[in-house]
Amino acid sequence: MKNTLNRRSAIALTGALSLAGLLSACSSSQPAQKTNRLEQIKERGTIRIGMEGTYRPWNYHDESGNLVGMEKEIGDLIAQDLGVKAEYVESLWDSLIAGVDADRYDIVINNVSPTEERQKKYDFSTTYVRSEGKVAVLDSSELRNISDIPGHTAASSETSNFRTLLETAGARIVTVTGFDEAIEQVLSGRVDCCGNDAVTFQIYKQQHPEAPIRLLDGQLGGTSEAAILMPKDQPELKKAIDDSLERHLTNGDIKAIYEKYVGIDLTPKNS
Repeated sequence: MKNTLNRRSAIALTGALSLAGLLSACSSSQPAQKTNRLEQIKERGTIRIGMEGTYRPWNYHDESGNLVGMEKEIGDLIAQDLGVKAEYVESLWDSLIAGVDADRYDIVINNVSPTEERQKKYDFSTTYVRSEGKVAVLDSSELRNISDIPGHTAASSETSNFRTLLETAGARIVTVTGFDEAIEQVLSGRVDCCGNDAVTFQIYKQQHPEAPIRLLDGQLGGTSEAAILMPKDQPELKKAIDDSLERHLTNGDIKAIYEKYVGIDLTPKNS
């Protein structure tokens, strides 16, 4: 009788362990609940914003070393609407977008165009700025029009949408880290041209009136638009940011920011 009971106990124990293992396996196979990024931001009390910090007039450091610029002020407005503090994390352009994947920051505000390729992996806010793509060359350059670009060299960062536009226009790309290096490549004669939005070139000429550069006739690609990049499938965060942008586009706050820095209204409805 004792042996029979022991065998029955062993069988029961084995069955219980098997059932527990099965339930554990079923539980572990369930998809993990997706993190609500907006809730995380509010619990943390900060929204981490990725930007270059060297991209005048969008985001850069003034003579006192303070981070300023049009996009920095837009980021401040968004943080205020979310009831949190803006925390800015600076990064080189070519690693900027990847910083969202690495959870270095929650969003990127850096004149990022919502291209079809980028939208496959990330979500974007409503457009907050619109401008023209242009190409800069030395004053002494033989190039006169965008149509003259084929076969000539152009400096651009690896992941910039202007790189794609320049390649489409027929340029041979020399890879650089950002706008500052691109324009220096043109000034030194190492490349024939570089591309960016018209406002960036306008501010550069204001800051460096002696620079021997000019813009080619014609527009590089279609209208240049920028939106805030964020992780995919975060509808609460996207709605909160869209609501904030729409509020400040409607009430004139963002228009005032543009006019403060560049003297013109770059809001999408007026560009």
